[in-house]
Amino acid sequence: MSQPRILNWDEAAAAGPLRCGGKGWNLGRLHRYGFLVPAGGVLSADAYTRLLSVPPLATLRASLADVPAAKAADPDVTRRLDAMQTAIQEHELPPEVRDAVAAFLDEQHLADVPLAVRSSAVAEDGAAASFAGIHHSSLHCIGLDAVLRAIRVCYASLWTPAALAYRRRLALSDEQVACAVVLCAMIGPYSADSRQVSGVAFSCDPRTGWRDRLRLSAVPGLGDALVSGREQPEEITVVLSAGHLRIVERAGRGERILSDAHALELARLVWRIHWALGEGQQPQDIEWTQDGRRFWLLQSRPVTRLPPATVPAREGRPVCWSSANTKEAIPGVPTTMTWSILQPTLWSILYVAPRAVGYRLPPGMEIIRRYVGRLYFDLSALQWIFYDCFGVPPAATDRLLGGQQPQIDVPPGSPFLGRRGFARLLASLRLFGLMLTVPARLADLTPRIRALVRTARALDLLALTPGQMLDWLYRHGDRSLPLGLVFQLINASAGGWHTILQGLLRWRMGERGPALAAKLLAGSNQVTSADQGYRLFDLAEAARHDDAARDYLARAPLDPHGWRGLPATSPFRRALERWLADFGHRAVYEIEIANPRWNDDPTYLLEQVRFLLANPPSRSPRDAARAARADAERELARQTFFFRPLIRWLAERTRRAAAMRETGKSLLVAIWEPMRNVILEIGRRLTAGGALDRPEDVFHFCYLDAESYLRGEWDGRGARQLVAERRQQLAAWLAETPPDVFFQDVEGIAPHKTPDSAVAAADAAGWTGLALSSGRAAGPVRILRHPSEAARLQSGDVLAAPSTDPGWTPLFLRASALVMEVGGYLSHGAIVAREYGIPAVSNIPGILDALRDGQRLEVDGDNGRVLRQTDS
Repeated sequence: MSQPRILNWDEAAAAGPLRCGGKGWNLGRLHRYGFLVPAGGVLSADAYTRLLSVPPLATLRASLADVPAAKAADPDVTRRLDAMQTAIQEHELPPEVRDAVAAFLDEQHLADVPLAVRSSAVAEDGAAASFAGIHHSSLHCIGLDAVLRAIRVCYASLWTPAALAYRRRLALSDEQVACAVVLCAMIGPYSADSRQVSGVAFSCDPRTGWRDRLRLSAVPGLGDALVSGREQPEEITVVLSAGHLRIVERAGRGERILSDAHALELARLVWRIHWALGEGQQPQDIEWTQDGRRFWLLQSRPVTRLPPATVPAREGRPVCWSSANTKEAIPGVPTTMTWSILQPTLWSILYVAPRAVGYRLPPGMEIIRRYVGRLYFDLSALQWIFYDCFGVPPAATDRLLGGQQPQIDVPPGSPFLGRRGFARLLASLRLFGLMLTVPARLADLTPRIRALVRTARALDLLALTPGQMLDWLYRHGDRSLPLGLVFQLINASAGGWHTILQGLLRWRMGERGPALAAKLLAGSNQVTSADQGYRLFDLAEAARHDDAARDYLARAPLDPHGWRGLPATSPFRRALERWLADFGHRAVYEIEIANPRWNDDPTYLLEQVRFLLANPPSRSPRDAARAARADAERELARQTFFFRPLIRWLAERTRRAAAMRETGKSLLVAIWEPMRNVILEIGRRLTAGGALDRPEDVFHFCYLDAESYLRGEWDGRGARQLVAERRQQLAAWLAETPPDVFFQDVEGIAPHKTPDSAVAAADAAGWTGLALSSGRAAGPVRILRHPSEAARLQSGDVLAAPSTDPGWTPLFLRASALVMEVGGYLSHGAIVAREYGIPAVSNIPGILDALRDGQRLEVDGDNGRVLRQTDS
């Protein structure tokens, strides 16, 4: 048994909940991260265990060990519990405990200060159990004897009928609920003319389960008036929308307890705690007080048993969470900064197409979350919403998203029959009308976004005050949001046109139809993420005829900024300047805001140019794309004359929609670049002030950490500890390989093993997946898990990757075919492979592990097959 002692807040944070209980551990963590916590510490749970081991108390405890929850209020059990409580309160604490408490009060100058003495049982205030209001707290305890009495009262409160029944219902043994005790200085008014306000706050709506709002309750004076019901609180609802916190409702009292400014300051504090302790998705229940000047934190614990907010058809049913699309769009483990910006943005834009046609969505849904650090979306709700709104079968939704996951059950028969079917038909027609307007909307937004980015690039960051930086970030976000909304309409449009084209050709040509649809999309010269690859080829050609450029590229190690020393007349230098002006805002895994842009470090690009110089392709990639398109046109010419104009019109619409998707993605990432620079400037200032070790550490903040620093609400205290723990957590997540799908119900989370795994999909000849881009090609496979491994990919190899984003595009120029574990019809890899006219197959989970590097494969992009070939 460990020696009982009083742990200060830093020691409590390190000791963990098994010694300090949830309340004590969380207060220690909050203090460690720089939040304001009253002076105090935690009497470790070892003291309770030692006291309860003395023979009289051990005997009483043993007599209660077999009492079930249903019997806790029986008279006989109540008498025994009363006896247990009396015995604990009358028994002296061990001398070493008394000495430890006395020494701590003296060291912390708390011997004559009113203290709150609060229970912190080791199973209390966790994600599975809260014990809210069950265990005892004592306030205004002054002096050693009063504190010792209050500690025994805390211990005794574990033996009430309510406490016993609660832990029995949770299948917790009496030994599992040992009690630590928090000793905390009481916070009073800052000055004689200050007004103290206290209350509770939730980083969700605990009544409805809505995740996009916060609930604040406030009363004058101390918070015990709220807990006891002596005071009716003012209830304030704050909504989080598109990154903004807004007060939407006040209720309960006629007078205002908190001003708007203080309510929003508290909301920001609550949301920061939501990220600090809840990783951005575990809502927190927080007790606070304001002394008239500052907010102090008295407790934070997870909200347990939160009712899920979802569509009515899915209420009470398990939620299927899938990484199918996010694994490609947001690969790996995003930093806290990236995730904290993306989360509210995705809440705002994900369902823009159903909203745009008048479909009513339930508020506050948790539509996207992290699991082992990766991003997953609620596939069950998404499949139902697109079925219920537009009549899209779940299987069709999955083909657009990519991945292999379960499909929800929908009513049999056509979704367009009956009254509800007529509503779906109208919604589909409205969406078709919106699809026709998308090109004009993007054309209107594009010059405005480019002007916004040009202006942002010219910012003198060093000259900006914190207030000006904050104002810029808000205005930049507000001006960018319309693009996010249009981008989601573009996605819907691209999916719609592709589905119509593919469906018509399938109806006309059978199983050959989808392959022809893919071939008709090649060589459009409209896809910006393909164009950056075409122009890398042009860069290599410019360097081939530029002696100074060839000398520069031949040097080792390669200086990423040495090209600026080339003569102003250098064709390569001029071409690279133009390339970076158009594409320098992009990056490998560019949605991660922490990753340097190619404007910051073009090493990766220059390495691709160097490879193309040494290994020139046999023909221009543009010629290869045009040849694939010409082949498709010849095949189309064999179709009935009546259908050819319609198919060509649909193919042009589909090409344009795919190009718009990639243009929209490029514009979104262009917006990211100046925001990244401003956030880095915040990191530089924190580093200069000694709060961080290096500016890049700021990407381990959540967005509101940075905002609170700019507002002067946080001075960066605790930032280094917060960053260290988040970096450690990120590394641990990266070392794990989570499933693509998991199910969640009231009992928790269960990984789902898809029956269509690579093993199940394999046969003697090879594997079956989703045909993304038509054609056939063969060659040795090169398994790359990250673009940084590009040096291993040789011309003519089959590129096998987990998924691809625009950072992979340069590698497509040397690959004969593409195989991906994940990727749908609208994935970046699919769009660029079709544009280049190279075969591509996706949705073969586990294929990277099943293949052997260098093994010869044939990729059949017409039929979605990856075939083994005999090694030569």
